[in-house]
Amino acid sequence: MTSLFARLNKLTQLVPTQFKKPVYVVPVLLIVLGAYWLAGDTEDTVSGTIFAARRGPLNISVIEGGSIEALEKQEVKSEVMGQTKILNIVEEGYSVTQEDIDSGKVLVELDATELLDKQVTEELGYQNSLAARTEAREQYEIQLNQNRSDITAAELEAKFARMDFEKYLGKQCAAKILAEIPDEKEKEETLVEVLKEAIIEDADAKKVEEVTSEPFPPAEAAPAEPTAQEAKTEATEGAEPAPADEGKAEAAPEPKVEADTPADTMTRAEEVVEYQAGQVRRHIDFSKYIDPELLGSGDAGQKLRKFEDDYVMAKMKLGQASTKFAGTERLAKKEFVTKNELEDERLTVEQAKIALAAAETSKQLFMDYEFPKEAEKLLSTFEEATRKLERAKKLAVSKLAQAEAKLKSSEASYELQTQKRKQIAEQIEKCKIKAQKVGLVVYGGGDQFWRNDSRIEEGATVREQQLIITIPDTNEMAVKIKVHESHINQIEKGQKAKITVDAYPDEEIWGEVTKVAVLPDSTNRWMNPDVKVYETAVRIDGVYPWMKPGMSAQVEVFVKELPDVLYVPIQAVSSFEGQRVCYRKNALGSFERCAVQSGEYNDEFIEISSGLSEGDEVLLRAPVIPEDAHNGERKKKSNGKPDGEKNGGQAAPETVSKGGA
Repeated sequence: MTSLFARLNKLTQLVPTQFKKPVYVVPVLLIVLGAYWLAGDTEDTVSGTIFAARRGPLNISVIEGGSIEALEKQEVKSEVMGQTKILNIVEEGYSVTQEDIDSGKVLVELDATELLDKQVTEELGYQNSLAARTEAREQYEIQLNQNRSDITAAELEAKFARMDFEKYLGKQCAAKILAEIPDEKEKEETLVEVLKEAIIEDADAKKVEEVTSEPFPPAEAAPAEPTAQEAKTEATEGAEPAPADEGKAEAAPEPKVEADTPADTMTRAEEVVEYQAGQVRRHIDFSKYIDPELLGSGDAGQKLRKFEDDYVMAKMKLGQASTKFAGTERLAKKEFVTKNELEDERLTVEQAKIALAAAETSKQLFMDYEFPKEAEKLLSTFEEATRKLERAKKLAVSKLAQAEAKLKSSEASYELQTQKRKQIAEQIEKCKIKAQKVGLVVYGGGDQFWRNDSRIEEGATVREQQLIITIPDTNEMAVKIKVHESHINQIEKGQKAKITVDAYPDEEIWGEVTKVAVLPDSTNRWMNPDVKVYETAVRIDGVYPWMKPGMSAQVEVFVKELPDVLYVPIQAVSSFEGQRVCYRKNALGSFERCAVQSGEYNDEFIEISSGLSEGDEVLLRAPVIPEDAHNGERKKKSNGKPDGEKNGGQAAPETVSKGGA
């Protein structure tokens, strides 16, 4: 009190004279007292709240607040594509029972009007695709049967044409002729190879050598000159050129090239094509097959033998008529026969000669014209039938491929329409969300305020995969807390925790840490990026009927227990010139500054390893010394923690304006 009055005396001396009148005394005293109270103690030591250092067990724990959640819960989300509206929804807090699950109670009903309209359209598309698939499948089967019929008919036609050819020429002769005909495929392959070589040769040189007298390819022999009769027959009937003598190859026509005229404008490939154009038509010399023994029992052989027989018979008749005419002529000289009888015999001889010439001419005409013509005709018919068979096979493959492609396309369209039809039906079914788990109904989306989702209620619009309701399992509950990064290295799985529910503070609840996040929570990072917290789950032991999700609770996680240590309140330790100090009461009753070594701490107390003894009284609030305030030596950090050395990875906090032990 003496110190107080001394200070009041000093302060009143500073008040101007005009304010020392009685009317100003009371206000001035109030101002002086207020200034003293705000200024605090300015002496070296000031009395204040003190605490006696204690020794005993000290529990190191982390206290954080959080909310109660269920460990297991059913999340009901909208599975309807796009956006839809909520027609009906059960009220929040409704208790789903097993009877509701068995009866299929609808918790949420979404608007399915657009889906029902779309289902009608998709049903029409499905029916059309089904009809198209059925038609394509039938057309495929029809095409298969048609191909069999076409190929069979072409095979029979080729078979009958060969039979006619063999019937006319005989099997032996027909086989020999057919063996001389080159295969069409081999001819094409040979032409392709020759063309390739010619093109390569043209690429090496822009111009070819001058055309020589020898054509391409070189001829082995010149063609035989046709007779006048053969030329006439070819002109009238369009027959092939007269065959050359047996054993001679047909010569290629010589190009009409003037002497010393270069043919540098024709490439090698063009020469090959020009030559092959003249070789498209095959040439067969049928004259070498006119042999009764080679023709065998064929129609041509029978006709040839008949012509030979007719010739022999005509020759025999001519001989007989000549002999008889000679006898009649001798008798006529002796006048044993009349002149008319002699003339009759002469006429008979002439008729026999004419018959012999006619038989010889018929045989020759058959050999020269009728036989090669008929043989060529039958051979051409057989070749055309063979080509028709090949065309029928290729056409069958082409048409079958088209029918198969159409069938596959219709089947793919049908599968697509089937999936769409099934999907629409599933979407309509998903518009009614039924109960599947026992628990309380909690509307979803309440903790995601940053999203633009509308509040869950009837008439609200929800998007696909948006959380509508959750049904937590109240048999297994937990408290979700967020631990500051300064304490996260102390939290481990399996640590015990004491839980205090704000609504039921008298209930003693215990739990265990079951999950510690590896990375900091990014939910509120955009609000305060400098604060890093880690989400931690503390499972609640036991079942409490009154406990509901969303309740606020405070969790004290017990990190470790120090069995026998000296400790003081955490606000009794402060920093001075880089050291941790306490203000201890000495024997004179004043307080002196002493350096201390601190250890681990919790939210209330801090371990003192040296510098204090049990029972020492320390100030809970460091005094303000005038010279310290003037020099700015006392520094405080914004987080209220000291910046001195760390013990055991824990930094003792600086002076905290928190009174009471």
